Amino acid sequence: MSFHVVSRVGPQQYSSEEGAYDYLPEFLEALSATRILILHGIKSWQKAAPYFPDLAQAGFDVFDMTFGGECSHKEIARVIEEIHRSRIDLVIGIGGGKVIDTAKAAAVKSGGIQLVILPTMASNCAAWSALSVLYKDNGISIGHELYPRQSSLVLIEPRVILDSPLDYFIAGIADTLAKWYESDSLLTHVGTNHLSLLYARESAKICRDIPLNHGAQAVEDMKQGVLSDAWQLVMETNIIAGGLVGGFGDAYGRATAAHSIHDALTYFPETVHLLHGVKVAYGIMVQLALEKKWDEIHRLLPFYRRLKLPASLQDLHLNKRSEEDIRQLAAYAVSPDKTIHLLPFKVTEDSVLEAIRQLDKYTADSAERNN
Repeated sequence: MSFHVVSRVGPQQYSSEEGAYDYLPEFLEALSATRILILHGIKSWQKAAPYFPDLAQAGFDVFDMTFGGECSHKEIARVIEEIHRSRIDLVIGIGGGKVIDTAKAAAVKSGGIQLVILPTMASNCAAWSALSVLYKDNGISIGHELYPRQSSLVLIEPRVILDSPLDYFIAGIADTLAKWYESDSLLTHVGTNHLSLLYARESAKICRDIPLNHGAQAVEDMKQGVLSDAWQLVMETNIIAGGLVGGFGDAYGRATAAHSIHDALTYFPETVHLLHGVKVAYGIMVQLALEKKWDEIHRLLPFYRRLKLPASLQDLHLNKRSEEDIRQLAAYAVSPDKTIHLLPFKVTEDSVLEAIRQLDKYTADSAERNN
């Protein structure tokens, strides 16, 4: 395949500091935006509102819209309808990944209106990336869409994110780790030193090193409500560095096996309550088993145990499933549209099933040795 990359590096502007939201009226005025739609989750708005400027008092026409729960085609269409009906010229997305991805999709598909993003959790890189992860209304993953542009502004208020649920932060750490493990095989087999790929690889290293070196401390600090240097570093890595990998590397810096395993897990009711990054965490382990990188699995297991991330079918409560069910999981993971096939070797239903079984044995043996 000939080399081709289109980099979509990041938002036009961003600020990550206490009081970041105060910049919003000045920015909206500079864009000559007057009719503003705020799309938000219920809990996310409760967290953000104390820091959010009074845009109506500042002279803007503000329209409020509560997110429906899934980044689905139906929900995106509902937001687009409101954009057209109220003649909106700028959307502000406030919330977690699904809210943000819906705002991105609606802004682009409604005719390319301006977009501002205020993430209220550090659970993924949605605020930074030029794509949306799409789901059916029942929560089953159906892939993603890329967009030709990114947001005009990202504002990160650390105090809002520090007050977000801890489990989302941990899921974000896992999803960020995946940026390294999934892009590593792609970026090392491209065969070119294109500068954008060098930037992508350096960003991917950050996605590995900062979580592994500072993630556990950041989690402890968040439990205590301490806005520490370690927490700030990990928080921004979750949001920014993860987005930079795909932003610089395009298809060479995107998902491979770990996210394909995530997609397959969404078909199983036992995993419905698990966050995106938690399912991806298990996907990382299956990918490493496929690659036969058992030393790396050994390295990661203590970190996984400390953060209570799943490394086996038992951790996912799938260990009582039949052999046929687990084979079906493997089959979902290798369907023709899945990014697992970007790995530099042939991946089949049988090889994924074998990797799952070997991983189960390895983690069980490791647990027995540690008891």
